[in-house]
Amino acid sequence: MRSVLFHLLLGVALTAPAVAMDSASKKKKQTEEDRRDGPYLGVSPGARDTAPGKTKIRSRGAVRYVTWVGFQMVGQGGRVFIQSTEPPVYNLVPGATDEVIVELIDSRLHSTNDARKLETGWFPTAVLSVDADQHRRNVTRVVIKLREVVGYDLRQEGNYLFLDFRPPTKPIVPPKLPTPEPEEFEEEG
Repeated sequence: MRSVLFHLLLGVALTAPAVAMDSASKKKKQTEEDRRDGPYLGVSPGARDTAPGKTKIRSRGAVRYVTWVGFQMVGQGGRVFIQSTEPPVYNLVPGATDEVIVELIDSRLHSTNDARKLETGWFPTAVLSVDADQHRRNVTRVVIKLREVVGYDLRQEGNYLFLDFRPPTKPIVPPKLPTPEPEEFEEEG
């Protein structure tokens, strides 16, 4: 009886580390996929096509998810790119003269973080800002605000939509920061 119990415990003791090591190696593999090096951890088309935490996102039926709205210093005019889970279907919508508005049909923003405004006015390009919004139920609107009216090239590659802007013709002036009014202090006496 002791012999059977001994062999049973020995078998459990020998297989437990193997199971634990297998679990640990899976966990390590997942964290290596999500870990990035360097200051920028987001999507960079052609170099890093998935952002941390977005590797398993899939479309739901006919609805695509917009997984990243980004800006790159490409050329002198700058580039705005939109990534979705499937090739995007889009319309260009009229707006102000210094705006380019793209509406993505049958799409939703994956998270509220994807709707954060990109303030790009500090870069010497034509693009001042990029703002994504869940416009209607399944329509995502991306508004690109420009320093001045410039031309752009629009192209679609796979799950990306690229807008490459021409350089601005006027001198580039950095955005103005709001300056607080000086407060008057009363001296106690």
